[in-house]
Order: sequence, then structure tokens, then C-alpha cells
Amino acid sequence: MKTRIAAALASLVVASFGTAAYAQTTPQAASTAATPNSMSSPMSSSGMTSSSNIEEKVKHELTAHGVTATDVQVSFSNGTATLTGTVAKHKDIAKAKKAAMRVRGVKHVDVSGLQAGSLQSSAPMSS
Repeated sequence: MKTRIAAALASLVVASFGTAAYAQTTPQAASTAATPNSMSSPMSSSGMTSSSNIEEKVKHELTAHGVTATDVQVSFSNGTATLTGTVAKHKDIAKAKKAAMRVRGVKHVDVSGLQAGSLQSSAPMSS
């Protein structure tokens, strides 16, 4: 009888230690996640990193969707990706907008700065 009581008591102690350890880590992790310092804001340095990551992802999507992105600049601010530069064909503007919208975090795409036209240098050719 004493061994059964001791075993039950031991399992109760082990269970309470496990619960106490869980209770100590969970609120701490939750409070850390909810602190304003860990939230990315557009003005914080982590927000800038986030913006540059989104810019890079947009450039990758452009290339993945067949848009020649060598002459396209991408900027990102407040959920809007702004694309400027020159693409080969007029239909590439629509492809660029669609590709940019696929990136997580992009809510709007401004393509008013994109032009369709020659991607070659505009310098005169010598004969």
C-alpha cells in the first residue's frame, strides 16, 4: 500500500513540475512576442529589412514570370510595390503587376512608372 501511495505521489510531483515549467515558458514567450519592439514597423530597422526582402522577392517573381527585370526598379512602402523602368513589351506590364501581387505583404502594385519599349541602350550606334 505504501509503494502505491509513493508511486502516485511521485507521478503527481513529476506532473506538477512539467506543468510549472510549461507555465513559466509560455507567458514569457507570449509577452516577448507581443512587445512593441518585436513588431515590425515601417520606420524601424527591421521594417527596412522587411521592405528590402519584399523588394527582392518581387524581383524574383518578375524573373520567374518571364518579365525581363534588368531594367526594372522595385521599391516597397506601406503595402505598395512600385515598379519603374522599362519592359520589353506592353503585355509585360500586366505580367509584372500580376507577379508582384503574388508576393506576401504586397497589397497594391503601382506600375505607372513602367514603360514598354526597347531595352537596348539609347546611345547612337557608330557606323
